[in-house]
Amino acid sequence: MEKKDSKTALLYSAFKEFAQNGFWGATTRDIAGRANINISSILYYFGGKKGIYTAALKNIVETVNAKTQNLTLRYEEVIKHPEDYQGARDLLKDSFNLFCELICGEALSKDMKTVFLSEYSRPTEDFNILYDGLIQPFHKRMSNLMVQAGRGKITLQDAYLYTFPIFAQLFVFSSRKETICKFMNWTEYTQEEIKRLQSYMQGQIEALLDRKPPENL
Repeated sequence: MEKKDSKTALLYSAFKEFAQNGFWGATTRDIAGRANINISSILYYFGGKKGIYTAALKNIVETVNAKTQNLTLRYEEVIKHPEDYQGARDLLKDSFNLFCELICGEALSKDMKTVFLSEYSRPTEDFNILYDGLIQPFHKRMSNLMVQAGRGKITLQDAYLYTFPIFAQLFVFSSRKETICKFMNWTEYTQEEIKRLQSYMQGQIEALLDRKPPENL
């Protein structure tokens, strides 16, 4: 293997080990052994277990940002026009649809999703890689779109609160996939099931956008 191929193989192996055993349970020996590469290569390329874990989290950020680049470009245009309520509403729905595809579908590897969910639910000192690179910017974009689509009926603070549980549901759909499929009598998350999940979320978004603001007491 060439150097570049060895580094990629180690990162691929690391995702599998971290997904199976978590950061604390994974070892550099197992990561190297799975990749059939000398353990010293991990120190050379990544500086050790923490370094390769950091690289794995950065790879998640880069991968997701690449797959959502079009949404980011659309957001930058829509947000320039505060009066474009329908554009904000459409982009909000499209964004959650894509996130559902990424988290519940096959667009991301199972190991990558497992590592993300593990870090999200049990943060290490590297959590800021995900927070600064993905979680915070996506959450802010969705909240800003909700404010714009809501035609002034939704404050930014309320939008933050509304988007948290919607994102959380996506993580539940992914991390509790077997339980949900069993309960729903589904054999798998095929495109049909994912469309049903998307439709369910769209209903929640529509209800939030169209709800009447509470009357002042």
